[in-house]
Amino acid sequence: MRQKRSDCLMTSPLVAASGRAPLDEVGTVASQAFGPVFSETVQSARMEQPLRDPLARKLATYVDLTPGDLRDLEEWAANGRRFAAQTPLLHQSDVPESAILVLDGFACRYKFLTNGRRQITAYLLPGDLFELDLDFRLPLDCAVGTLTACQLAFIPRADYEDLIGRRPRIARALQMVRLTEAATLREWITNLGSRSGPERLAHFLCEMLLRLRTAGLAPGNQYSFPITQADLADTLGMSCVHINRVLQKLRRDGLIELSGRRLTILKPEGLRLLAEYDASYLEPAAVPLRPSAIDKLTA
Repeated sequence: MRQKRSDCLMTSPLVAASGRAPLDEVGTVASQAFGPVFSETVQSARMEQPLRDPLARKLATYVDLTPGDLRDLEEWAANGRRFAAQTPLLHQSDVPESAILVLDGFACRYKFLTNGRRQITAYLLPGDLFELDLDFRLPLDCAVGTLTACQLAFIPRADYEDLIGRRPRIARALQMVRLTEAATLREWITNLGSRSGPERLAHFLCEMLLRLRTAGLAPGNQYSFPITQADLADTLGMSCVHINRVLQKLRRDGLIELSGRRLTILKPEGLRLLAEYDASYLEPAAVPLRPSAIDKLTA
């Protein structure tokens, strides 16, 4: 039976703030940790000068962006607003009118059961764009909220649709992002249903390392880890007590070090082997697109 939230060592107030039941922040080459396939693809797609805009940086791992593409993406990111940690942004059944771009901080998608229990279904990191159901004006089947203090940009539906219509490379890259997100969700289902507690956590930590490394936020094998044990429990389908035991086991085995809110993977290959981690579902395939007439007019 799952542990009550009161048993969690660290809890979050986001559910209470939402009016529902209590709910609970480019280093070395990735091949040093999880094999050459992922790292070589990222490096080949990376532009000569690092991109400051996190969304442009992410999309550039999928397609070659034109100067005009980069200017438009920078405009999306120009009007970021600060939000406190544990702020509900969208509730289940809301019909979103804007896409949400994470510029800084950690946010998440999650679902509630009627008894108040929460399942986190995705983490939104810098460069991630929440645009679910924006095209179809449908009620959301999930909620969205911040986990840490975040800087977010809201892109109105009309502006989003206009840019997608004018910028085929950006549209193609966002389609590929959706495919990666769908593959990630399938991997999460496998993780929840077929791996042990230590394997689940190891898999999650490997994934976070590669995602944050792509965003330029994981120097070496180290990254900010503001995720609480309550958050991990709601992500990995375990109690907080179980999460705590698994964390201690990974520490004892010399695989990780968690100091404050910073996590270091001490033995990347050991963690990968424990999780049987295969990063191919995150692999951004660079898709060369021939310059179109629109590209030539708007570059």
